[in-house]
Amino acid sequence: MSFVVRSYCVKHNLNLETQLKAAFGVAQFAVQNKNNRKKLSSKYVKHFGLPSAISNQILRKYGRGNIKEATNVNLIVPNSSKRNYKMKDGTTKEYRNITYEEETVILKPLKLQFRWNPGRNFLHINQVEVLPNRFVISATFEQVESIRCEGVLGIDLNCGVGRDIANCVNLQTGEILNYGENGPNIRKYYFMKRKKHKVQNNGETRKMRDLDHKISDRIVNYALRHKLRVVVEDLKGIRSTCRKGNGSRVANRFVNSWSFYRLQQFIEYKAKERGIVFLKVKPHYTSQECSFCGVIGKREKENFRCSNRRCEAFPRVLNSDINAAFNIAKRGALELSTVPNSEEPTTRADNVS
Repeated sequence: MSFVVRSYCVKHNLNLETQLKAAFGVAQFAVQNKNNRKKLSSKYVKHFGLPSAISNQILRKYGRGNIKEATNVNLIVPNSSKRNYKMKDGTTKEYRNITYEEETVILKPLKLQFRWNPGRNFLHINQVEVLPNRFVISATFEQVESIRCEGVLGIDLNCGVGRDIANCVNLQTGEILNYGENGPNIRKYYFMKRKKHKVQNNGETRKMRDLDHKISDRIVNYALRHKLRVVVEDLKGIRSTCRKGNGSRVANRFVNSWSFYRLQQFIEYKAKERGIVFLKVKPHYTSQECSFCGVIGKREKENFRCSNRRCEAFPRVLNSDINAAFNIAKRGALELSTVPNSEEPTTRADNVS
């Protein structure tokens, strides 16, 4: 049995200025007495008023390594326990710093509690880090074993206005899925607001991150429901193609502000959590190669034409993003050696004119 540790953030609006100020004092004490290991104990920092369990965590963190100054000090509540803890009535039982009851996390040392539901069962909470505006929960989950997949889901990611962020194809059935049409429009909207100095907060980042979570959830849930392996392009180094002198200024801005890596990360970790195989393939010529015959064709923005007169796609106009998604799926199937030719769809629902 294997395990995986995940972190979750829960926002709060509590006033923890006193506790955080005390934590900063403990951290400064640890930095100043780094060479005197005997003083790195909670009994020497009692006057700060923090529980010993939290003080010890801060002393361990700032009393080691090359930290020369305490900055951005947070409260760290470990989920340690005392097995023979004596109660007021004389009985003994196990005492834990962190408990979880009815979707509520209780931090006993700080006498705080907050709602949290990860959406699935977990083994235990390792620690909770308390920041000025949020709780960061570290929890251990049981790693799900890989499921037996019967096909491949190819995913092509884009960033242009008027195009979907994620174009997915089921290689086994030929079904096409498009997600995130509003993503590029959100980026364009906030770009114009910033240009006119009408935006002060970072609403774009929050909205795009939320959109990436929703897109990745829908993709992984579809793959799980149809037992498909997930295949994407390895987009490492794509920003190097969008420097000064390469392409239009607008296109370069969209690529350089595109959160393709974050979306891929979301898809990857959510797929692995559910036991779905995740694979990256080479991206070269995926949008210029015909997904029917493999010959390099002509691409004009969102349109693709195959130059092979013997191809069944000639002289039709295919959607370049869907064509790329099929190529990605086929490359993944070839690398995984799991999808025989008989399973490839004979008809496709491409945009044809």
